[in-house]
Amino acid sequence: MDRKRDVALLVGLFVCAAADAAYSKFYPPEEDETGALRVAQVVELGTREEILGSQDAVRHLLDSGLNDSDIQDGSVALAVVYCCHEPTARRTAIAIYIPTEVPADPGDIVVVRMGRKASRKDPGTVNVATEIRERANSPDARCRWDPPNEQLWMRVLYCDWMPSEGWAFKDGKYKTWLKRPADSGELKQDR
Repeated sequence: MDRKRDVALLVGLFVCAAADAAYSKFYPPEEDETGALRVAQVVELGTREEILGSQDAVRHLLDSGLNDSDIQDGSVALAVVYCCHEPTARRTAIAIYIPTEVPADPGDIVVVRMGRKASRKDPGTVNVATEIRERANSPDARCRWDPPNEQLWMRVLYCDWMPSEGWAFKDGKYKTWLKRPADSGELKQDR
């Protein structure tokens, strides 16, 4: 992916996400994923200037409890959850907040705590990277796109450690590996 096109996509995702409050790239695609852990591959980091270029993105971040000072270069990323058909990867990509203690780079595999959709009474929370599980081009890679058939359009990230850590495969429209809030030792936030 080239930088100019990806930056335009990142900013466009923020604008489109905010324009449709029912579905945002900052929130999970299905409500049952709220608060669940999911893996994603970082493809692009936004600069502070790019992030601030979308008032709607900034509103999502601030409504989630972040401060203006939390919005820095690299604090918002675009991450893919499916591979390897570019239109599918772009359509299903998610926006994630990357805290300073999780300094992710493009190509890194991160664990993301999925956000909660906004409603009239609840500003929601954005997707947040909680840890880096694998650096880009790691020589001892344990994560891969599954199934291994590169001709398939909607391959899912799978890591060898998932089953032993309590992750479960979710079938359906948005196939993925998840670790639900109850499984991850944290309660779902209620407001």
